[in-house]
Amino acid sequence: MVALLDALEQQVGTELGSLKEGVQPLLDSVREGLVALDPPGDGMLPSPLEQEKLRAKLTATLEEAEDVLEALQLAVKPGSGRSGG
Repeated sequence: MVALLDALEQQVGTELGSLKEGVQPLLDSVREGLVALDPPGDGMLPSPLEQEKLRAKLTATLEEAEDVLEALQLAVKPGSGRSGG
């Protein structure tokens, strides 16, 4: 999953350029959640209750990231600026 997140971050950087900074904290939070749910190496898994809490937080963060990404994509599309006619 972390490899997919790496690919997503690269794509976001390609499409958004410096605007990526607007979503980077959320992507970092997603990464932290993924690592917490699936610790590298011999890391100890969280308890089932903690996993449930982490998944709920991760879902909310992903939904927020999706909203932010959609807004940022609109900001970079040609002709979608606020100076409409």
